[in-house]
Amino acid sequence: MNIEAVKKAIGIPDFKQTQLLEIALTHPSRIYENSNLTTQQKDAQEREYRRLAILGDAILGAVVIDYLHQQYADLNEGKLTELKNNLVSQQKLSEFARELKLKQLCLLGRGVEQKDYSEERLFTEMFEALLGAIYLEFKRDFSRLRIWLVERFIQKTVNNLLTDTQFTEEQLSEDGAMMLANKRLRQMKQQADALVAKDETLQQLLTWVSQKALSVDSSYEPAKVRAFYLALIRVLGFDLAKAFDDPTRRRSFARSFTSVFDRSRGLALNLAFDFDPKNVLMCLLALDIEPRLKQAMEELEAELPDPDEEAERFDEWRKTKGQAWVEKITGLIGYNLQFNEAQKDLLKEYYKANKSLVEELNSGCQVSKAVRQEIEETLLLPVD
Repeated sequence: MNIEAVKKAIGIPDFKQTQLLEIALTHPSRIYENSNLTTQQKDAQEREYRRLAILGDAILGAVVIDYLHQQYADLNEGKLTELKNNLVSQQKLSEFARELKLKQLCLLGRGVEQKDYSEERLFTEMFEALLGAIYLEFKRDFSRLRIWLVERFIQKTVNNLLTDTQFTEEQLSEDGAMMLANKRLRQMKQQADALVAKDETLQQLLTWVSQKALSVDSSYEPAKVRAFYLALIRVLGFDLAKAFDDPTRRRSFARSFTSVFDRSRGLALNLAFDFDPKNVLMCLLALDIEPRLKQAMEELEAELPDPDEEAERFDEWRKTKGQAWVEKITGLIGYNLQFNEAQKDLLKEYYKANKSLVEELNSGCQVSKAVRQEIEETLLLPVD
């Protein structure tokens, strides 16, 4: 047996008790062909092989249940058992054995060495024996074997199972559908956070957004206030400049921006949570979250010529006063809006990803109350 190849395959190069690997990967059919062993020695070696397999089987079941219990809190007893049974089935364990190339590494008797992996029982048991050997090498440290199993096999297998057609939401129980919705929304949240996780400037922006939200009237939901300020940065930091500071830009930018003034009156006094730029400005004009900024926007509304009905006057106004208004409004925001183009693009992607997340959250999907609360409480916060 090539012990070094076995160590490399299992990813444990410093495996000390190599006799355990020899026992686990020597099939009884090979043991009884060894003419150098007495009958008693053959029986003893087979006994140790079977004992390792039984130990590995028990450890595998415990690791699988522990992982599912920890990662999927909404899983009911039936679905927990269903997934666990799938993960420890002969078919799955023979697939794990194939990933490790146990057929090429182990020692088989002449009678079975020509058989392929359709002989599931053989390699299922050998994989379990290997788990038992690793557990003993780790000095019966359950957590170490759990990490090894989860990273090598369980995590990706569970992910594949939950996206397989046999586990689609239409076919799952209510609890199973909720489990899938929870997983999908958590992944969307993680992917959104990952977009800006490594950009220090954008992390500082999210810190500012969080601090601003804490300073606002507590009757508003913090996540909605954070959404408001992030959108405010985008609308007033990016779109305002497009609309007013450059006379060479198309008038359509200004037309879109100024149309919000006509829609703001009579708005219900509640913060929007849909990231719509028009709703953000309407909230700003209707509420007293930022009174100085609100006053400035009202003054701008009173002074601003209509881009359609007074096109020439508007173009002249934009040429002479547009830049000054942009500086005044952005100055009242109270945050440095100097982002490079890559950061602007990244922030827009982050903005869109969170918008999609909120839309999915509010789409009627069967997300659990706990996961909904978890996402809303951590929405638009800097990465810890």
